[in-house]
Amino acid sequence: MGDRSLAHERPAFGVHSVSGFCDDVFGYLPRVDQRRWADIYVRGLLSTPGRKTVRHMARTLALPASASQALQHFVTASPWNWEAAQRELVRLAASSLSDPVWTSGTVLLEKRGSDSVGVGRHKDPSGRLVNCQVAIGLFLADDRASLPVSWRLLIDDAWCGDPERRRRARVPDSVTPLPAWALALDMVGQVAGPHAPGSAPMVFGLTAARDTARLARQPALRRRGFIIEVSSDQPLVAVSGPGGPPPGPEVTVTASEAARRAGLQHRMGGNRPLSVFVRLAPESGGSAGRQVLRLIAEPSVAEAGHRRFWITSLRDAGAETVRRLARRSVSTDATLRYMKSDLGLLDFEGRSFPGWHHHMTLASAAFHRRRPSRRSGPCVEALSA
Repeated sequence: MGDRSLAHERPAFGVHSVSGFCDDVFGYLPRVDQRRWADIYVRGLLSTPGRKTVRHMARTLALPASASQALQHFVTASPWNWEAAQRELVRLAASSLSDPVWTSGTVLLEKRGSDSVGVGRHKDPSGRLVNCQVAIGLFLADDRASLPVSWRLLIDDAWCGDPERRRRARVPDSVTPLPAWALALDMVGQVAGPHAPGSAPMVFGLTAARDTARLARQPALRRRGFIIEVSSDQPLVAVSGPGGPPPGPEVTVTASEAARRAGLQHRMGGNRPLSVFVRLAPESGGSAGRQVLRLIAEPSVAEAGHRRFWITSLRDAGAETVRRLARRSVSTDATLRYMKSDLGLLDFEGRSFPGWHHHMTLASAAFHRRRPSRRSGPCVEALSA
């Protein structure tokens, strides 16, 4: 592939730290040149200012003119398994984090034209329609950092139903339209090897609330444990406790009303979160409607006037513990912003499905390499400084 002799050269700066790290993450690659190009690509992401195109990265690293073509080939055309690297990122994350949870995050990657894999018209947070890819990331997070380990593309019916478009972008036949939460569950199943934290629950943000009942029914999620943020108007049924008799006729109320009633009953206030046993409303359907969960609610006076609500299967954990675990999604959002602005998530130049996953995996490796040590303070603070 390209100039193979160059792939055997190590760039002059940071040889031991960056190369040793890349050997850990990409040492499984079968060819020496693939391992060297992975090293060079990660270095380029870490050191290139502005857009991280292969041309700019090769120029920053003072490589010969042929290097940009070789880097492009390595990312877009070279057949290598990105999931093995992602499992290694899981191992590294699990070994450096304290009592982590799985989180997921969504980022819009704006693109020109219609040929980039998965591209379509989607609403951004402000409601504006943009031409973009929708990337779903999987993270391991503790109270100090959220580390990316895997990625999926949200691919809709327009792509999956067009055989020629799929062929050009090299989208596997196994890829079908799935909601973001299903992609997150699929990623956990793919990358959670023997080194993953076996008991780590999953935390889902508010966007999953549109499909809360279906999500809570998933057997894999129920075995693992979950925390799902819900809207204030999420329909719920308050119950007296796990397996206890109902307090009277079942009445469907909103999450906000269930929290208000719990606050009145227990006369709780201040800054402590409220907790009440609930079930999803009967009209949600399925077995999830009978599962006893807990609703955790922010105090009635939350910061900036915004009150948050979560349902969780972690019935024995304290309310403050659940809230602390749920709030780890804040550091996931910070990681996404940093990767988008500083590690080239927007800058992949290819159009193929494998190439996109290669680039996102290499960007994740670059984030792990750049992450400040735990002794230097919280990762979120370091990234926003």
